[in-house]
This record gives sequence, structure tokens and C-alpha cells, in this order.
Amino acid sequence: MFRNLIRLAIIPLMASSAAAPAQPVGAPPSAPAATSTNAGQPSYVALVDLSLAAPVIVRATITRSRRIAASAAPGLAPGQVRLLITATVDSALIAPDAIPRTLSWLQDVPPAARGRTPDLKGQSVLAWLRAPSADGQTTLIAGNAAQPWSAPLEARVRAIAAEIRTGNVPIITGVTNGFRVPGTVAGEAESQFFLATRDNRPLTMVVLDRPGQQRQIQVASTDIIDESATSVQPNTLLWYRLACALPARLPASAGGADQNLAQAWASAMASLGPCNRQ
Repeated sequence: MFRNLIRLAIIPLMASSAAAPAQPVGAPPSAPAATSTNAGQPSYVALVDLSLAAPVIVRATITRSRRIAASAAPGLAPGQVRLLITATVDSALIAPDAIPRTLSWLQDVPPAARGRTPDLKGQSVLAWLRAPSADGQTTLIAGNAAQPWSAPLEARVRAIAAEIRTGNVPIITGVTNGFRVPGTVAGEAESQFFLATRDNRPLTMVVLDRPGQQRQIQVASTDIIDESATSVQPNTLLWYRLACALPARLPASAGGADQNLAQAWASAMASLGPCNRQ
């Protein structure tokens, strides 16, 4: 019954002997469309959002795409068509257990020219999915959760998934307090902001201002703040959890009434850049 299963990407795929899965019911998740018919790829933030939410991430080849009648496609947005996708899994980037080699899901995509049904057969995709049933039925976790495969995209997603699984970067829930110490030279200062984390691990964001130098943002993950503090690099899980969890303005409860401290916070958040989910 379960012979045509995949466990992990490092396990060779076994031959599929399953019949075509039944049609999934209901509507796929709604989100700004970024499907296999679009050339653009999601931002780093969107890829992290998808990878955090999906219990299964696969590379798959579409073997069939069948259009669902609009009358049987609840919630279908104007200018979209709903397809039943059938795909063969080529490899699993993330899978908590064995998964069927043949999967099916519903996907909303723009129509082809003159309203025709787009032909996606043969396209290779990365898909972020909910855990499939034994017959391969599953759902995309978001409207942009099926992306055209490319080697750079897969490498990027693998790196994101690996960093998430280490558990080294805590989930940040806010800022609790902060203080600022002026330096001996005009324009020189060090600001420290104590961050709240879901598992109560210590985390401090350190903002260093030096005249004539680019502002440095570092994070210390111990109670002792010293040279071991880590610089925040863009497009990393640490950057994501800072940029996407922290407020643009320092709350009054964390020292926001101090104008200099509030300005240091605002400048630090601006330096991190926006949490762009497009």
C-alpha cells in the first residue's frame, strides 16, 4: 500500500504504482499570486514565511493540470483559473515522514492567452505543502506556495530550511528595555536593547554609532555583551526575526520616551530594512 513513498531527498525515489489521486476538495489558500506562470520569485521574507509554515517542501514535476469549472471553484478570484495539479515528487527538501511520490493539489493561476487553460505539464516546481494523505492529496500552504524550480531557488530554500531546523535563532516577540551610552567623541554612542524571546533566551541588540562609519548592528545571545556579539547580515534568519518582529518605533514601555534612545532605535530599524513579504 505504501510502496510508492519518499522519505527524504537523500533516499532514492522508488517507482510509482499508484493510480491518479482523487480531486482535492475546497479552495486553495488565497494570497498574492506568484505561481509557475510568473517569472518573479518571492522575496527572502516570503520564502522564510513559507518554509516556517510548511511541514513538507518538495521539488516536483507536473504531470497533469486539469481546469476546474468556475462553478465548482469557490472563492476563485477574478482573472484566475483553478487547476487540479498532479505532480511527481523528484525530491523532498523537508518531510517529517514518508510521503507519496504522486501528489495532487488545487492551484489558482492566471489563464493563458484568450482565456485558455495554461498547460503546466512538464514544469518543475518547488511546492510548500501541508502533510499529504496516503493517496497524495494535499494543499498549498499559501497562494504563492508553488514556484518555478531553479537551482538557485532550491539552494536558497535549502539554506533557509537548514537554518530554521538548527533552532539557533530564537523567535523574537518584542523589546523590553534599552539604554544609550554616549561615547567620548561627538556622535559616538552605544545603544543596547533587550529583546523578548518566546523561549526566554537572552538576546540583546547592540547599535554602535561611530563618526564617519556605517552604523553597526550586532546581537548578543548571552547575558554578557562583549566582542562575541554577532553582526546582523541581511537575508539571514536573524535578520528576518529582527526586521519582521520588532516595531518601527521604540515603545514607551521600553524607553521610547527618551528621544535619543528612540532615535537610535528608529535608525537601527531603518538600517535593517523593511520586512518585505511581496
